[in-house]
Amino acid sequence: MSNQIQINQQLMEREDRLVEVFELERQINAILGGDPFPLAPPDGLPSLQKRKKPARKAAAPAAAPLRLRKLDLESESAYRIVYRDGELEKTEIHLDPKPLTVLANTPLPHIDVLRIETVRCEAHDLWETVEQLLP
Repeated sequence: MSNQIQINQQLMEREDRLVEVFELERQINAILGGDPFPLAPPDGLPSLQKRKKPARKAAAPAAAPLRLRKLDLESESAYRIVYRDGELEKTEIHLDPKPLTVLANTPLPHIDVLRIETVRCEAHDLWETVEQLLP
């Protein structure tokens, strides 16, 4: 608030001085017999200087969201996600890519997705990696 008061005081003082300049110019014109005298303000006045707007910093491009492709039903059976939940590393098998896509694209404080891959079921609870999709 005190800054605004100081600015207002300076603006009022500026206005008073401009009135003085106007009066002096009228007196000069009276001395010249009413003929206008070309009075131009000095070049260095701050009010006459053109100001450049500060350049905007470009926003960092956002990373493209991960999109998981559909499974190739001839060679792939499911998706496997490996993630770290706090200190524990966990692995899950999913048939639907939608929850994995949401999880991979949503930053969560205690969960880090380490990799997502497509897998083929070789035997009961034995999965072979077909293709790694993330990272």
